Amino acid sequence: MDNSINFIEILNEQLLAHSFEAVKDLNGTIIPGIFIRMENPVLYIIGICEKQNQLELTNVLTAFTKQMSVELEDLRCNHLVSVSIQLGEEDGEAYLPSYLDERIHTVHWRYSLVEKKVYAGHGEPNRLLGIEKLLFLSSQGNKAEKPMVPAMVAGRPWVSIGIFAICTLLLIYTTLSGKGGSTIVTFGLSRRGILNGEYYRFFTSMFLHSGMPHLISNGIFLFYFGVKAEYLLGKWRYLALYMISGLCGGLFSIAFHNVLAIGASGAIYGLLGAMLILTKKYGPRYTQMNYSTMLLLAFTSIGFGFLDMGVDNFAHIGGFLGGIVVFLFYMRDERKNK
Repeated sequence: MDNSINFIEILNEQLLAHSFEAVKDLNGTIIPGIFIRMENPVLYIIGICEKQNQLELTNVLTAFTKQMSVELEDLRCNHLVSVSIQLGEEDGEAYLPSYLDERIHTVHWRYSLVEKKVYAGHGEPNRLLGIEKLLFLSSQGNKAEKPMVPAMVAGRPWVSIGIFAICTLLLIYTTLSGKGGSTIVTFGLSRRGILNGEYYRFFTSMFLHSGMPHLISNGIFLFYFGVKAEYLLGKWRYLALYMISGLCGGLFSIAFHNVLAIGASGAIYGLLGAMLILTKKYGPRYTQMNYSTMLLLAFTSIGFGFLDMGVDNFAHIGGFLGGIVVFLFYMRDERKNK
């Protein structure tokens, strides 16, 4: 009994650390064993109980599922997945009633504390949102890794603002002065220039853009992912992530694509790679985007880059991989300091 209680406590911590939220009643009291997580367009409800409390959980989970099904449209979701997890010593199937509403999908699990294994209902998945991994970790007694604490809680994201401002001012200058072509030749990224020792091109090319559409497209990604990364990492670690990602993009560009290149895309894709890893680890807590959406965005952005001859897609790939590596280093460093 004590082992089961300890397991549930650890599992609660694991779920809360991975973007699940405890459900509260109208009085603000936490309803034990019920968790919720939104992964637009799907809303997930998780119910966890021991065998002797199965009937009580089923009634609570059923009532809450029906309640949330009415609110799906307001939550901008079109499907609801209700997962019942019954804890026990033996195998078998848990019970959760089915619904006539085609938007509601039920999943029935029994988790064997002895075998450390999920037994799913007939024809149902035994893997979902990584919950099966959290169950296993909890049964091993592994404490949940605490989510990353944002380094900034107030103030403006001056690094992101500064990067965009520099790019904008340079575009205005090159456009009005009529020196756009010569500036790109002098400061853009080129294999010949780098081989001649002009290493400054790795960095100067990050702030040059070919026109307003080019700048705006990069600016959208910068302010969506960059601002979030800056608040999470702090100004200096964020700036290092941005610059190293841009450098990796430049290295890939001159190695695989011998063209004169400009733009912040390599660094921007580094931010995308970093936020993808963050979402994979902790769910949509920080980016407000689920992992599948982030993954689709990354693959489509890079995939379509190969269809446009004017895009230096190798810079995108290099920046993306560089951002992932830098962010993994940050995460490892954070774990050591806890």
